[in-house]
Amino acid sequence: NLTHRAHQSYGYVQLVSDTEVKLTELYYDGAGPKTNWIVGSAVDVSVDSNTYIIDTLQPDGQPLYDATDLITVPSVSAYKGDSLTLRLPVVNGKQLTFSDIKWIALYCRQVKMNFMDVRIPDGFSSNRK
Repeated sequence: NLTHRAHQSYGYVQLVSDTEVKLTELYYDGAGPKTNWIVGSAVDVSVDSNTYIIDTLQPDGQPLYDATDLITVPSVSAYKGDSLTLRLPVVNGKQLTFSDIKWIALYCRQVKMNFMDVRIPDGFSSNRK
């Protein structure tokens, strides 16, 4: 399950492969002004140079937007029982896998609010391709 943090946001998560995750039964009120699905390698959910927005990627898998951009990045809409599949990005020519990140979160980058997240355990390894 995604861990609820704020605004009655919740849902379920299923690992599809080493690079994809399926999110189901998502609920989020859409209130965050700069809210996106992000991944990162810091211990705590936050935005730094190793944080990537994954709700919109370029065709080659690279992030379309910089996680620190608070002007041009569109915010995700509200969810009411929605499902979606997200893919980890390609960064510096390398396809990230779940062993490269610490968490996936629905996070408002403007007010620094974590709505919901799932933590990836240290040493995580998947044999799904």
